[in-house]
Amino acid sequence: MIVLQDPKEAQHAKNTVPLLSLGLASAQCVSTQNTDNIRSILSRLDRREWLLVFPCEASAPIESLSSVEKASIKGIILLDATWRKAKKMYLLEPLLQGFSAVHFLQAPEGEYAIRKSPNSSSLSTLEACAYSVEVMTGENMQPLRDFMIKAQEWQWRQQPKSHQHNNLGDDVESL
Repeated sequence: MIVLQDPKEAQHAKNTVPLLSLGLASAQCVSTQNTDNIRSILSRLDRREWLLVFPCEASAPIESLSSVEKASIKGIILLDATWRKAKKMYLLEPLLQGFSAVHFLQAPEGEYAIRKSPNSSSLSTLEACAYSVEVMTGENMQPLRDFMIKAQEWQWRQQPKSHQHNNLGDDVESL
């Protein structure tokens, strides 16, 4: 698994990629600041063996992949950025467009409430990774999500009330 991470996203204390790296040792996080490095990494990957998790016109539902297709995949690529920056990253990097892309039809509801999301179906990078792994391998990734939730609860307790944007802070205080 490769996570292409926008440098500004890496600076957010609420970013889930560090948690993902702790919980899933095979996750490789690469900053998008160095485009030569990104191109070098992407050009070494066999496009038939890697999937890009990104909803675009050419993407297919990850849930519709056959067992034969799943068996041929060695890894997934995730984009860790705001939606606008992820879309720009995809449009400006021709190598990314060369990978088969997948999107989610039946992803679980996102539980990473500490950051604002554009809509209720948005997932953190960690959650998108967990769901992708579950669909592709059948492996239960709930322990990784549980780890994220516990970290979120701890972090939420550290936030001033003025930074809390929903009721999660009230729920966490009672823990």
